[in-house]
Amino acid sequence: MKLKKIMAVILAASMMMSLAACSNSTDSAEKAPSNDTTVTKAPDAGTNTSDAEEAHDPVSLRFSWWGGDARHEATLAVIDLFEKEYPWITIEAEYGAQDGYNDKLMTQFASGTAPDIIQLETGAAPEYYAQEQLLDLSSTSIDFSNFDPTFLENNGQFGSGSQYAIPMGKAGTAIVVNKDLADKIGIDFTKPYDWNQLIEWGKQVQAYDPSLYLISGNETYMMPFILRAMARQMNGLPIINDADNTLNMTEEQFTQALEFIKQLYENNVAVPLSYMATYGVNNQDDPNWIAGKYVAYVGYTSSADVMQAANPNANYIAGNLPVFADRKSDGWVNDCPQYVGIYAKSKNPEEAALFLDFFFNNEEAMKTLGTVRSVPPTEKAQKITLESGKLNPLTKMAVDVSMQYNGKSDSGKTTSAEVSAILCTAYENVAFGEKTPAEEAKEIVSLINDYLAAQ
Repeated sequence: MKLKKIMAVILAASMMMSLAACSNSTDSAEKAPSNDTTVTKAPDAGTNTSDAEEAHDPVSLRFSWWGGDARHEATLAVIDLFEKEYPWITIEAEYGAQDGYNDKLMTQFASGTAPDIIQLETGAAPEYYAQEQLLDLSSTSIDFSNFDPTFLENNGQFGSGSQYAIPMGKAGTAIVVNKDLADKIGIDFTKPYDWNQLIEWGKQVQAYDPSLYLISGNETYMMPFILRAMARQMNGLPIINDADNTLNMTEEQFTQALEFIKQLYENNVAVPLSYMATYGVNNQDDPNWIAGKYVAYVGYTSSADVMQAANPNANYIAGNLPVFADRKSDGWVNDCPQYVGIYAKSKNPEEAALFLDFFFNNEEAMKTLGTVRSVPPTEKAQKITLESGKLNPLTKMAVDVSMQYNGKSDSGKTTSAEVSAILCTAYENVAFGEKTPAEEAKEIVSLINDYLAAQ
């Protein structure tokens, strides 16, 4: 840091200093992953770009994120690349685990001490936008031309028409299909199909071999796969209208969705919940999946490679997703695992924007980041990571399939912990036959209305 300050003064005082004279000034200190630390590294001035021909006052930015060691290492490496290209800018890295991250950030917002550049939880970002904590990125120098405009509209604009957060990756619902087994039974997940087709295919699987199942799915993934997706298809809207705290779903629509869940388990289309509970969300640990006894897995694009690795002897593809023929929207959502934004009160928003532009548009940065934040958010970055072997082809296929659908995110009260618990309980009660779909639909409406009344 001391060396960097000296260099900055020299640059400001004398424009006659040549690049060659600076080229031997380096700091070889490595940035090692940490659970909670701040790391600053002096840049290598030998890689100055034409921007260095002008005098710049030294600028220090804070960048906070959460993740595992692989994410930390890749992000720190990109910071190194950036600092070498822009030697007057220092990035102070603040990183650790996700536990407690959001609480800490809320405290920083309240005290006006939030970092300049912030990785954001997708569920919390809309609230930060409403509190005016995020800078309008559309007014900055960030180049968004590599992004799909529709994906940006659905991820990080929060209905404003301007970009307040940038999606750091792409993720959606996925059906991972054991194509070898599907072909033997005569099931084709590559064609368009409706929800009832899943029931018919399930019966077909049972007729072929009663020890096989069409769907491997845990409750955590199956509930949103059915209840939330059906709601978006039925109404073109999420279950709850956040604007006026009202239900978009009727009791009759809930009954229809729950009746499908009942048929799913009564006809042995899906593996019994009591059996799947043993493995939690780790379906890849199920010996029957490993043995190739299920046609398909219902989950998310981020787990496609994990499911594939559990049974390398099978040939897997990403299947299409079910839709109602009379749907108001396709209902399937292409979300991102996290956002990144700039603090509205940052003292150096231009430099923060410069870093984010580098983060998303520099090819070496794309290659370095790889898939540490899931599938990269731009086609250009996906191509680079695919060619470098960092992006699993099945995962990319799952994202490509998911991107075919026009659903919009239902993040908000619909995905809150309270409403999710109500829906999961209803799913269980119907799957285990403890309540009828009509009884449970009535209960859902009552409980969600009570929840909304308390908001």
